[in-house]
Amino acid sequence: MKRALVIRLGAYGDMIMISPAIQKLKDDGYYIILNTNKRGAEVYKDDPRIDEFIMHDEDMAIDKVEAHWKQLEKDIPHERFINFTGSIENNVALHPTQPAYIYPKGERRELCDKNYYDTTLRWAGYEYEIGRNPSLHFTEAEEKEAKKYIKADRCNILWALSGSGRNKVYPWTEFVMGSVIKEYPNVNFITVGDYKCKLLENITKDLPVGNFTELAGEVDMRISMLLTKYADLVIAPDTGLLHASGCFDTPKIGLLGHTTKENITRYFKNDHSIEASCGCSPCFYLIYDHAIQCPIERVTSAAWCMAEGIKPEVLLNRIKEVIDVKTS
Repeated sequence: MKRALVIRLGAYGDMIMISPAIQKLKDDGYYIILNTNKRGAEVYKDDPRIDEFIMHDEDMAIDKVEAHWKQLEKDIPHERFINFTGSIENNVALHPTQPAYIYPKGERRELCDKNYYDTTLRWAGYEYEIGRNPSLHFTEAEEKEAKKYIKADRCNILWALSGSGRNKVYPWTEFVMGSVIKEYPNVNFITVGDYKCKLLENITKDLPVGNFTELAGEVDMRISMLLTKYADLVIAPDTGLLHASGCFDTPKIGLLGHTTKENITRYFKNDHSIEASCGCSPCFYLIYDHAIQCPIERVTSAAWCMAEGIKPEVLLNRIKEVIDVKTS
């Protein structure tokens, strides 16, 4: 049997981005060995396409990692070796150490305004096929759990309160939610995120209790990702949840600050994403510390692209457009 040794470390979105390449390898008859971290193993848990995991030692010093990968390549028999490290980061998302990081925005756009799924597939030696979006596998037990948070008599809007960095927090969430509830009292906002996002759920304290299912820190990421299948609308910044929504036909609104629809949602079905409109966006940067790397809006302390680039009335109107279509 042909064997493919695949390496990918990263966040949830990074792992979902390689799923079309994983599918292509499986279609080509490969036994797939995935060297990954805890998040990668979580994304591909119970996935029949992955035949074997090699868990990365997360305490390994950074300067030892490359030598470790070379040793894996030497020790494990394989016909294909694909290391996705650098396929997105330092390639179409710029690191501060790269010369292109300080290029004028127009030149950065020329270099980086490319679709991440196209880029990842080509890194693996494949070309994108129309209709080949990301894909995830879930168990019957997970399907059952996700469904219990959906209220059949409501319009269920799944809202990711944050991404992997503070530059992905939308500061006008409370205002937009309250405005939606006034016009559509039967809405059920399902809020998700990691445990830290429970602090962000405090924004709902002055809003009607019956319109919220607060799950931040209460369900694992796989259930949050699966909820993108059953919700009526998904709202998320550039994060793993937005990528997960690309697996399904559910309408989605990506709140895109440092990235573009071309980068993320070009091939997604029912995409209604909003690109920030401000001087610094899109920057195409890897944002590690928004307080250092981003212009900050003074009132909210949010990244400029989130606070000023996506006006609350723009998002509100986009939500209303989607709801009106679904209820018409």
